[in-house]
Amino acid sequence: MVKITVKEFFDFGTLRNTDPCSELDVIVTAYSENAISIDSKEIKIDQPQPTANPKLDLLEMLYYNTSFDSEFYHANATVYVKFRYESNSWFLGDEDLNVQPLFHLISCVDPDLSQGVPVPEFTVHSINKTISTTIGSDMMDRKCRYGVSSKRCGTNTEISSPPSSALQTVQIKCDTVKNAPCSILPSIPHPQCGKIDRVEWEILARTRADINDPAGSVTVNVTFSPVSRSNDIPTLYYIGIYGEAEEYKTKEEETFLGVNLTKVLGKTSSCQKFDSSEMCLMENNNRSFIIQGLHPGQLYGLTICAIKDKRNITLPDFSQAEKSVKPKSVKLMIPDNQDSMSTGWIVGLSIGMAIVFMTVIVICIIHQKRKIRDKKFLKFEISQREKESRYTDFPTGTIKNDVWEIERRNLIIYDDKKLGSGAFGAVFLGKLLGKSLAHKDANSPLGINMMRTENCQVAVKMLPEYADNVSKHEFLREILLMKTLGYHERLVNMLACITESEPLCLVVEYCDNGDLQQFLRERCRYMMKLDELLINYNDPPKNENYDATLIISLKLLLQFAVQISYGLEYLSHTGFVHRDVAARNVLVHKGKFCKIGDFGLCRYIYADQSQYRSKGGKLPLKWMSPEAIRHYQFSIKSDVWSFGILLFEVITLGGSPYPGMAPEDVLPFLENNGRISKPDNCPEKLYEVMKQCWFNDPDDRMEFSAIRMELATQLEEIADDYNYLKLDAEKDYYNVSYEDQK
Repeated sequence: MVKITVKEFFDFGTLRNTDPCSELDVIVTAYSENAISIDSKEIKIDQPQPTANPKLDLLEMLYYNTSFDSEFYHANATVYVKFRYESNSWFLGDEDLNVQPLFHLISCVDPDLSQGVPVPEFTVHSINKTISTTIGSDMMDRKCRYGVSSKRCGTNTEISSPPSSALQTVQIKCDTVKNAPCSILPSIPHPQCGKIDRVEWEILARTRADINDPAGSVTVNVTFSPVSRSNDIPTLYYIGIYGEAEEYKTKEEETFLGVNLTKVLGKTSSCQKFDSSEMCLMENNNRSFIIQGLHPGQLYGLTICAIKDKRNITLPDFSQAEKSVKPKSVKLMIPDNQDSMSTGWIVGLSIGMAIVFMTVIVICIIHQKRKIRDKKFLKFEISQREKESRYTDFPTGTIKNDVWEIERRNLIIYDDKKLGSGAFGAVFLGKLLGKSLAHKDANSPLGINMMRTENCQVAVKMLPEYADNVSKHEFLREILLMKTLGYHERLVNMLACITESEPLCLVVEYCDNGDLQQFLRERCRYMMKLDELLINYNDPPKNENYDATLIISLKLLLQFAVQISYGLEYLSHTGFVHRDVAARNVLVHKGKFCKIGDFGLCRYIYADQSQYRSKGGKLPLKWMSPEAIRHYQFSIKSDVWSFGILLFEVITLGGSPYPGMAPEDVLPFLENNGRISKPDNCPEKLYEVMKQCWFNDPDDRMEFSAIRMELATQLEEIADDYNYLKLDAEKDYYNVSYEDQK
């Protein structure tokens, strides 16, 4: 308790035996030469918090011809960046302040999705109020989020959404960095390998001294169809790398990776003629290779790479054992030559086949009489074998020393804290004891730092022990797919798994606000209740019952949209189609970060074609594109359609699409060019993005990279955080039972 008896101004920093950083209870007393007044009521003074102007002044950027290296990141050169900050008066002095801006990728014009980028560490120079850092020279177009904290008091002011006047784009490129040798740092696209739709081959010739010699070799003509994207860099020509191969152990590995090319035998090219500068002058228009020296009965692998620039023809190193760095190799197997058999062999084989054929007819007549009796038993036997084969596609312990696998004793599952239910089981809150060893195989600093976290809260998706083999098969498929996805800040990343004993468990990141749909609906209900009570949340009352965290702004909704589009852009670049893009499958963390989750329906589409054909089942019709509903055809562009529906959910705070319409009526409505009309609070530019997601022709729909850039631009144009929504309770997409999800 502090009692103040001075007449005018008092500096709390001069108090003795009192921590100036602590919360104070103050009583004020007036006095004169002859008397002292009674004490005032007790006044509470909160902990002091430092503040600063969130707008930084860029002073200089200097290029240094020294490499920038961290544990898992490398750049050929270093850029030194220096800013000046303006702090408000702080009673402990500027040397007590710790100013830390945070660079992030959300508004990058051209993000690098292949690797993570380490967060720059800033050094504070309090004497001249500047901060500086070093970054890799290949970083482009980062934006800042600004924060200031006190070293002594431990308090901080986090300005996570500064006013638009404070948002600045720092363009780190050759013409803005001093001394940068632009001429020697070109951006050269690397070859793209393994992105092929279909591969076919035919035998052109056989080479052998003795026609009956099975060790002879053959020459084949291989034709292929590359996967094309509207925003791809043009391909100059193709190179094929072929060699001896082995089969992978599981169906899923075969789908993702083809065959394991273990020994490279040679290379071939679709370019028929080069000039002196290695530029292709004449390429096969039919996309084909000639490969010689293949032996019948031998398994070969073929990886096809698209050359984008003649200055960069660096091809994959197939000596690496890690599957994560290998592109897909298609299977080539030349059957033994049946034409080399002598005439005697042919005649003998024909007679033998005739005898076998007659025997089969007799057996079929006898068997027909027993067919009805054995029918039920046969169905049961086939069913059991199918179930067993489904499960053995993922044999437990197939991968010895699997770094994702943890012991059950290292995972605590809180059975009383159920987070939700899925198609195959329930999700519980858990705690991972120690840290997962899988960070050793992580391919980015994001994944490594995340998986190094010790004793952290996690979400555990658990399959019950009584689950059938079909459910186990699908659950294990989801685990294998999440291992393949890689790490990204906008995905709910996998941390570990338990598959060597039951119940099977998938351990992922924990997001404390649950799914986006319920997150938005909770705020919708709260804001409508305030409207009923005539409470203006633009000028909220000073009431302890008023919860500002349940008030949502248009700016935050657009931030969610940008973050989700960023995650979907990553999925599309890595060749995956999600198939269930919806607000219920997006999780929210700390009230402002979105991550895409639930990859149970996710599929890899570079396996055989650019589309995935489903076999039906229970599907979310109101989120699906016309071609997905009618033909069960899913692609990245069907995910784009679903993202347009998700934007509707976001802007209506969890509203139901096509309100009042039965799911079976959606397809006729869409095929008659019906579309969702512009909802309340939806800016015209945002609705234009939604409409461009809903074109009938999938090729006309926007790419996720274009969607992300457009939404980021719209986000920058919003004036401030106080652009709140006005909710009309009469709109039918607000007044829903929230039950028509499928």
